[in-house]
Amino acid sequence: MEDTNEKRIEEKLVKLDESLATLDRLVPKTYEEYKKGGVGTKWELERGLQLISEIEIDITVLLYKQLKKGVAGEEKSLLSDMSKELGENVISAVKARRRLRNELVHAYTIDNDKEIFAKASDASDVHKFKDTVQKFLS
Repeated sequence: MEDTNEKRIEEKLVKLDESLATLDRLVPKTYEEYKKGGVGTKWELERGLQLISEIEIDITVLLYKQLKKGVAGEEKSLLSDMSKELGENVISAVKARRRLRNELVHAYTIDNDKEIFAKASDASDVHKFKDTVQKFLS
C-alpha cells in the first residue's frame, strides 16, 4: 500500500479505537439504565455511533482509493464495490450503522432507543471491520 494512504488509514483506526473505548465507557449495563439516563445518555450514545459510522466510511474511502479503483462515488456504490475486499458481513454491518446514523442525523425515526442501545452495547461488528482493514495493511 502507498505509505501516505496507509498512514491515514492507521490514524483513522486509532480514532476508531478511541471512539469504541469512549462508547464502551458510556454505555449503561442494561436497557433500563439507558432509559433512566435520559436525554444526555441517549445523546452520548447516538453521537458515538455517528462518529464510528463516519470513521468507517472514511476508512472505506481510503481503502477504495488505495486499491486504485478511482474516485469513490456515492456511499451505496462505494460500499457495494468494497464488499469483495471487506466481506459481505462487514459491509452489511457498516450499511446498518450508516442507516442508523442517517436516521439520527435526519430524525427519520422518533423512537429507535432499543436499536441505539443494542448497537452501542455490542460493537463486535466494528471490531470485525477493524480486523479486516488491518489485514489489508499487513
